[in-house]
Amino acid sequence: MADIIKQLSKFWALQDQLTAYLREEEEKAKVYDPTISNAQMMESAMNRVMCRQQMEELSTTIREIMVYQTPGLADLYSQTYEMRQVISEEQEKARLKEEAQKRQDAWLHRQEERNLQAKLAAVVATSIFLLYLWLWFLFVSQWGKK
Repeated sequence: MADIIKQLSKFWALQDQLTAYLREEEEKAKVYDPTISNAQMMESAMNRVMCRQQMEELSTTIREIMVYQTPGLADLYSQTYEMRQVISEEQEKARLKEEAQKRQDAWLHRQEERNLQAKLAAVVATSIFLLYLWLWFLFVSQWGKK
């Protein structure tokens, strides 16, 4: 039983690596890169498809081993994967919430920058207007003395 759990842990570690790789590849694809070639896109697409296929094959293999080759683990398999699904959904919600918060923070930062630029523009415009007004009064006062 301990050996089976050890092997399952290795499987899940491998699955985590594949998931991280897939997520990294998906994030890279979301960023525009003018230097990417068709060959690189095809390689990335093929790697992503093969990773997904390999993950499905590994999952199927583990399920078959736990359910059919090790009596008594079928229920453990079901319970483990049900709990994994619950945890996965919670993690996905947390990740989406975190990403939304990051987008909100970035938007607020941009808004603050715009407000600062608007205030700076108002200060510059007011300063120019006051300088113009001062020069105009200076001109008018000099003209009245002549």
